[in-house]
Amino acid sequence: MNKTRSIPITTISETIDNKSDHTEENQDKNNKRKKHKKFTCKQKIALVMLAIVDFMSFCSMSIMAPFYPQEAATKGMSESLAGFVFGFYALVVFLSSPVFGKTLPKIGLKCLFTGGVLISGLCSLVFGTLHLIEDYFLFTTFSFIIRGLGALGSSAYSTASYVIIVNIFPDHAGAVRGLLETFVGLGMSVGPALGGLLFAIGGFGLPFYVIGLVIILIAPLNVYLLPSSERCALETKTGSFTKLMKIPSLVVTCCIIVVIAMTWSFLDPTLEPHLRKFKLSPGNIGLIFLLLSAMYGIFSPAWGWLTDRMNNYWCLMTSGLFFSSVTLLLLGPSPVLSFLEDSIWLNIVALSLLGVSVAMALMPTYQAILDSALEEGFEDNLGTHSVIAGLWSCVYSLGEVLGPVIGGAVLQNFGFPVTSTVFSLLNLVMAVVGTFYFFLRKRKNSSSNILTDQVPAQAFKQRKSEIVIVTRIDRAENGKWMAKLM
Repeated sequence: MNKTRSIPITTISETIDNKSDHTEENQDKNNKRKKHKKFTCKQKIALVMLAIVDFMSFCSMSIMAPFYPQEAATKGMSESLAGFVFGFYALVVFLSSPVFGKTLPKIGLKCLFTGGVLISGLCSLVFGTLHLIEDYFLFTTFSFIIRGLGALGSSAYSTASYVIIVNIFPDHAGAVRGLLETFVGLGMSVGPALGGLLFAIGGFGLPFYVIGLVIILIAPLNVYLLPSSERCALETKTGSFTKLMKIPSLVVTCCIIVVIAMTWSFLDPTLEPHLRKFKLSPGNIGLIFLLLSAMYGIFSPAWGWLTDRMNNYWCLMTSGLFFSSVTLLLLGPSPVLSFLEDSIWLNIVALSLLGVSVAMALMPTYQAILDSALEEGFEDNLGTHSVIAGLWSCVYSLGEVLGPVIGGAVLQNFGFPVTSTVFSLLNLVMAVVGTFYFFLRKRKNSSSNILTDQVPAQAFKQRKSEIVIVTRIDRAENGKWMAKLM
């Protein structure tokens, strides 16, 4: 007959706590070793070269924003169709990235990376000759074909670059990937300004010729940086997109990312037609695009620093959305603010504030997705970061597809003031939804942390070949927790 006895719970947990302390101590030591491990010379060179490729490739994606809508209009293309040319690039990247991820082992790492960079550069060169085509149908057709092929090249090299990062930077893969994403953002931000300046100097073709040649010259320099082995680190997976999308907080964050990407990208085909009445040169329009990007770049580190130091940073995302909603009303200005007169200075101020608000809303999103996944049982390892980074890129690309298409269509039918109002309303709705959800989630988490007076549990401890089984934990008369043992 089994007998039950009670002992203080501290006795049961002593061995487990000691083991846990040793485990945490070893993990802390391992983390310190990783942090203190410095980059080698080869790693530094590789980082610089990969950063240049990211910067130049994404410059080629955004370089035509200040002047392509005007050139397309002279060929007879509608503003909504010109907007879809911008969104088509992101659509191809969104659809092809998972395919390249699966076929990478068959194609080969070197072939996929180098081929993708070369295709991206060649397509940039060919795109610069489109202004020579006078026929509307041919101009539109080749715009989509060349733009799509360039997007395939970008998607191919981006997929391969992740494996390169894992092989060259095994101890700093996450940090390096984050740094390279910064150069991706810089390329997309500086591209319009650079395109406007080069267009002012040499016309439609010069921006594409310069970017294309630089990309083609850089491609061979990266070959020796590729690892000799073709081992694929993507085999280490701890989850899937399907499992991630079952997490409610993650879905809300993804919706926020889509809205932010739409807010940023709808300006590509719509801002130049809106500013056309001020009779600005393409160079000056490029500088206005640069102002938007500069404010984003200046404030992004500050919001990132604040994100790392806040226990609850959901308010940054929702506050950024509220701020963007108000700013977009000034950009136009909106019919709601009929008392404001449209001027170049009002647009400059609004774009500057928009760069600040977009940075505020976007910076915490990756950490928000990561924390949501970890709270639901995903392991904090390279495989999890890989899946989350892929999800973040896909969701952001979806916003880049929808932004120009919707923006171009609304601009063509209702004008820019209504277009900015529509996106302002979209930001406002998402801000309200996010605020309510995260507020209710915080209250639910607070209530679930309250201790009950009786805690069922089962634990094991081996002492002198004896296994002690805890069947339940009760509070004794003296107020201390006692374990009921078999």
